Amino acid sequence: MKKNGLAILMVAIGLIGGTFIGWGITAVLTPGGTQIVTFEITGSTTCEPVITTCSEQFMVLNPNVDISVTGTGSGSGISDTISGLNDIGMSSRNIKPDENVTAAGTLIDYKFAKDGIAVIIDADHPNAAWLESNGLTMDQVFLIYNGTYDTWDDIDGSLVFDSIDCYTRADGSGTRATYEELVTYLGEELGDNPGYSTAVTGYTLVASNSLMVQGVASNNYGFGYCGLGYVDTSIIAVPVDGIAPSVSTVLDDSYPISRSLHLLTNGPASGWVQAFLDFIYGPYGQKVVADEGFIRLWF
Repeated sequence: MKKNGLAILMVAIGLIGGTFIGWGITAVLTPGGTQIVTFEITGSTTCEPVITTCSEQFMVLNPNVDISVTGTGSGSGISDTISGLNDIGMSSRNIKPDENVTAAGTLIDYKFAKDGIAVIIDADHPNAAWLESNGLTMDQVFLIYNGTYDTWDDIDGSLVFDSIDCYTRADGSGTRATYEELVTYLGEELGDNPGYSTAVTGYTLVASNSLMVQGVASNNYGFGYCGLGYVDTSIIAVPVDGIAPSVSTVLDDSYPISRSLHLLTNGPASGWVQAFLDFIYGPYGQKVVADEGFIRLWF
């Protein structure tokens, strides 16, 4: 159900004059007597641009609130939430069952956007036109990343006889974890494949979606993956199983490598944390989701 933006804003503004300190939030008094409320948000670098922009506007509307947003990776954001080291965790992958067990089942998941993970090549790849037109099957994507296909002509004999230079994200990246889960072959997830576990250690490691795009775009034979919102003219997003990644194909779940973006709290949110989450779900927050190239939950 779409939230009422005016009501959300009134809630946020109405809290300014109060003395309530929400769950997990720190409050101090300035010399002038104004209560300053601070809270920490850590985790996914994919979520970070949306949450940073929203936090900046939220602080303009609520001058007594100080929000710190730090991109540390999805795994770190989730572990921080479990350990009480943040007030909100950001994750671009689903919570793992063992993480919920560690948290004693207290993690609350707030999905605030959708995203597709695009399989990308350099726009100047010698066979760019063929790959953009024909695309790849999910099986081929899997066999590239597990090292079975190591030259482009392994995909099709008409392609160049040059190595496929794979790029990947660091362990702990939500984008990598989602990619390893959703790319499958004969029912097996990429992340569970022994060949992949060996091959991935030789791939070029990058720290963010932006660096992934830069790396692949600077290598004619580069092959990688990134959030849909990071695709630009320097790269080509290759169709998978005949479906190109787009807003419509992610929303209707026809594009096979897609995901939700998450905010997490340890126990139900309240006070200023709840007010900020409402702000993300409101008209401004969902507009930022779209402006950053992700897919908002309502239009």
